[in-house]
Amino acid sequence: VFEKTRFPNSCAVKVCQEDPAWKPLIPKLYTVQYRALTCLNNILSVFDMESLGGASALQELAQHLSEIVFTQSDVLNQDEFLEAASSAVRAVLQIMASKGIPQCMMPEQIMNLCEACVQSKNTSARVNAVSILGITGSVLAKTNNTSDTLKAIGSFLLAIAANDASLVVSGGAMDALFDVFADGDESEKAAMEISLLQELRKIQPVFKTKIRKDGRDKYNMDQLCVLDNVKTNLRRFLSYLESVEKKHRS
Repeated sequence: VFEKTRFPNSCAVKVCQEDPAWKPLIPKLYTVQYRALTCLNNILSVFDMESLGGASALQELAQHLSEIVFTQSDVLNQDEFLEAASSAVRAVLQIMASKGIPQCMMPEQIMNLCEACVQSKNTSARVNAVSILGITGSVLAKTNNTSDTLKAIGSFLLAIAANDASLVVSGGAMDALFDVFADGDESEKAAMEISLLQELRKIQPVFKTKIRKDGRDKYNMDQLCVLDNVKTNLRRFLSYLESVEKKHRS
């Protein structure tokens, strides 16, 4: 599976491009990669760290995914690739974060991936993007001198929460904000500087109205339950941010 996540051999693709009879094989070559990335995501979601080879194997995998994701200019089906690749990246980052394993992907690289994902028409790719940022930001929030990066992540997530056409993506962005800015001096500083409380107050009534108007027509019951939880957690998070502001003003 690991080997099949690589891009198709360039020589093979070139040969197929030069022969009309073989040209239809090119999409199939890329489909193998997309399916392998999806399979990798499923494997990462099921197996524990030891079964996957331990911390060093996960770091190697993260490095491998970095090389794939950040050299994807010639991808045939951008949306399908972004969905599959972002799913795998999200899964490996989640495991590494939960086990305290240092991440090899730079925040700037992750932001670039997420920017590409949120421009995709594929809802799953956009959901993966906000989840990745939530994981990355929550790790950075525990590290010193990260407030500037947290501000960038926070502003990015706020824009998605306010503007994405899908409530599932908007809700995911707010969930990510809750994770990133839940605790810590760096996150508190960043939250104050991007006016997180004020921006979320603007989003809250719009989000509630969209759920009321579009919820039952566009989303299934599981999604509605998640959105209802986001709505409840948003109310609690706003109370927390109010206490943060009071602390910094005193």
